[in-house]
Amino acid sequence: MKNKEYTHLREQMQKIEEKILAITGKNVEFNMEWTSSQRKREQVERLIWKRKHLLDKMFVATPEEVVRMEQVNNRLFELTQRMYARTEVVYRRMVTATYDPEFDDDVEVEGSLRFSPNGHSSVLPMANDDYYGSEFYEMFCIIDWLYTCEHLKLEEVESCWCLRSPADYRPEMTCEELRIKDDLNDGTTWYESVQPAAEKLSHLCICHAVHDLSFHKPYSIPDILRMNDFCVEVKVTHQHWEEQDGSGWKWWERCSFEEFRDKFVREAEQNRAPQIRLGQEIANRTRQYFHDYLEDISADIPGVESWKEPFSDKVHYHWRPQKDCFYSDENIDDYLRELYEFVKK
Repeated sequence: MKNKEYTHLREQMQKIEEKILAITGKNVEFNMEWTSSQRKREQVERLIWKRKHLLDKMFVATPEEVVRMEQVNNRLFELTQRMYARTEVVYRRMVTATYDPEFDDDVEVEGSLRFSPNGHSSVLPMANDDYYGSEFYEMFCIIDWLYTCEHLKLEEVESCWCLRSPADYRPEMTCEELRIKDDLNDGTTWYESVQPAAEKLSHLCICHAVHDLSFHKPYSIPDILRMNDFCVEVKVTHQHWEEQDGSGWKWWERCSFEEFRDKFVREAEQNRAPQIRLGQEIANRTRQYFHDYLEDISADIPGVESWKEPFSDKVHYHWRPQKDCFYSDENIDDYLRELYEFVKK
């Protein structure tokens, strides 16, 4: 890179960081007041991505940087493998130790790998820090605040989870059968770069975590080389849902038609306004109750119509019964029978 080009890029990058700090304030470790303003968040996000692209253009891949990339790539690959392994172990233990089929409507076992800045030690210094002229620690803190606030969430670098129901678990199941297998790191490099200097890294088998950080998140290659705090987290979440009358999650899958009908008739009688007929209240309530259920099903099921919003990709589904009780109370039993059979599918 010619000196004039380098000087121009460095000056641009430093001006962008000055703009960022003017918005966030310089006490970046503790100040997150700016994150409450959508306008400021959007400004910072745009500037952070510009900073990333400028630093990537400045990247020269010195011998020290090549060695450091090999180190961080190996570390992230190893942590990814340990995340998968730990998630599998925790899932297997959960099935026999904490899973309660009488209480648990759902159990989630999820592993994640993140870059987690935690003080100045989270930035590993390098000999050419002055060459880039970036406030690396401050920028790491700002990115962390930006994407961990309620409005924007920076997704984990790597994640895995087991969707297999504990009720279906068998001890002899492999990690493939449990769907806890790293298919992204199959020995093929994730190396992608448009920077000429980065060709010096082409001999490395770049793992997916490095690819994710450098292509899907606002971190430049010089940022990644200085990252020094990674966190692997494996969580087990046991979930149980109940309605006010004690009905559990997807209660309709375990009840008779008579119980199904009585529940909706009883709730409609208790809650309808005097000017609303019983059938009308039942029709309104059931369509509202199963709204999310309809959104999840295929429009190919008989009796279900679908349409897209104008100028939008959002698809809506509408269940059309043969006998609707909205206009006639005489159709209540037929309507609820048809709905019961539909949702049981």
